[in-house]
Amino acid sequence: MKERILPSRLIQMFESDPVVGWAVKDNHSRFVYVNDTFKIWQTISTRYDYEGRTISDIPVPVAEFASVFTLQEREIERTGQPVRAITTHIQGKEKIMQPVCNVQEPLYDEKRNCVGTVISVRPVRIMTPASLLDGKITQHATFEPPSDLFTEKEWEVVYLLACGMKIKEISSILSITIDAVNGRLRSCYRKTGLNAVSALIGYCRACGYDNYTPSFFLKKGHIIIRG
Repeated sequence: MKERILPSRLIQMFESDPVVGWAVKDNHSRFVYVNDTFKIWQTISTRYDYEGRTISDIPVPVAEFASVFTLQEREIERTGQPVRAITTHIQGKEKIMQPVCNVQEPLYDEKRNCVGTVISVRPVRIMTPASLLDGKITQHATFEPPSDLFTEKEWEVVYLLACGMKIKEISSILSITIDAVNGRLRSCYRKTGLNAVSALIGYCRACGYDNYTPSFFLKKGHIIIRG
C-alpha cells in the first residue's frame, strides 16, 4: 500500500532517518507507512505493524490524543496548511515524559488531490534559564535525570534554585512547606558536601546537571504553534 501513495525515494529517506520519526496516514487517519524511528518515539516495538490501523488502535501513550489528531488531519486536508505542534507525553526510547516537535503536512497525489497527511516527530531543543544566563546557547534541556545523586524531589528544588527562585517561591511552586524545601536542600548539601545555595548551583552547573528539567514541570498536552 505504501508504494502506491509514496515515491520510493521518500521511503528510502524515511527508512534511513535515525532521528526523525516519519509516518503517513490516509484520509481516514489510517497508517499507510511508519518508520522504525517513529515507533521508537511512540515507545512500541519496531516489529509492530501499524498499516491499516488508526492511532486509537495502537497501544501507545499518545493514543490519548487520538481525537485531537484526527480533527487536525481533517483540517489539514481541507485547508492544505501544515500544522506544527509540541506534543508532551511519555515517549522516546527512554519512555519518559518529554516534549517533541510534531509536524503534520498534507500529502498530494500526481493530480494534486490530497490523499492524506505526512507526520514527522523530532526532539525539541529547549534552552534552559541557566544556559541563557551563562551564554551556553548550545546547551539544551534534558528530561532524564543526569545522575542518581539526588532524588526526583531534590532535583525539583535544584532546578528551581538554578532558575533563581527563593525558598519561599519554591515552597509555593511545589505546594510544600518551607521546612520541606529546606529539608530537601539539607539532603542535597549532605550528598555534595556543600553548605550554601550558591555553591550547590555552581556545583550543578560545573557537572552539567543544571540542564535537567524534572517531569514535575512537564504537563501532558498537544499545543499547536501558531504563526
